[in-house]
Amino acid sequence: MSVQSLLLRHAGGEQRVCFAAVGAAPPEEFLSASEKAQLGGFKFAAKQQGFVLGRLAAKRALGALLSEPDLRRIEIRSGIYGQPLIHHPAGGAADVSVSHSHGLGVALAFPAAYPMGIDLESVAAVAAGTIIGELQASGAERAWLARADVDQATACCVLWTAREALGKTLKIGLHSPLGMLALSEIRAAAEGSWSGRYLNFPQCQCLSQAKGGRVLSLAMPGEAELSEPLRLPPR
Repeated sequence: MSVQSLLLRHAGGEQRVCFAAVGAAPPEEFLSASEKAQLGGFKFAAKQQGFVLGRLAAKRALGALLSEPDLRRIEIRSGIYGQPLIHHPAGGAADVSVSHSHGLGVALAFPAAYPMGIDLESVAAVAAGTIIGELQASGAERAWLARADVDQATACCVLWTAREALGKTLKIGLHSPLGMLALSEIRAAAEGSWSGRYLNFPQCQCLSQAKGGRVLSLAMPGEAELSEPLRLPPR
């Protein structure tokens, strides 16, 4: 379990953001009564685990951002598109984006004035042929897939998580044609990481990284930058 504090820089100003990664839930209570009821509605253990890890990561990130040590005071409900809604006395100016995949939950807490979204996927769970057929890839994405210096499953994960991250930023999830969330450009940033711009939302950028068989993508304002990359824990 880790919590990373970063600075979001934009237009000469700085805002604090917090990123949490959680691989196991602690024995102490951290869910509210309504969150426990929601957990009880999941029939399958994998769904229950994903919910618990995602909620814990969100509360860890928000707890760090809001200086709230008692995670039970932070309640996270779900909006109409599944987006997290924060209930906390100091939560009005904050927002959070949550994702989980195969035993790891991650969350980014940030000022609501700077919309952001993250998505995490495990490469081993990806059927590249199926995803390519669903992506509605742009010309730039097809060109990148043809020349990408990573395996096809990882490359498809980058494009899929980029869409998920933007859908979360816009508060619509994937309730739109996937081609609407496509990238117009993709560039290698460092080993195992890429940056890009969105075709239909050029005011937004995407930062993606592959590590330990996972891909994490972050959608954020195009003119903003983070003080350091988000840190995924080793597998």
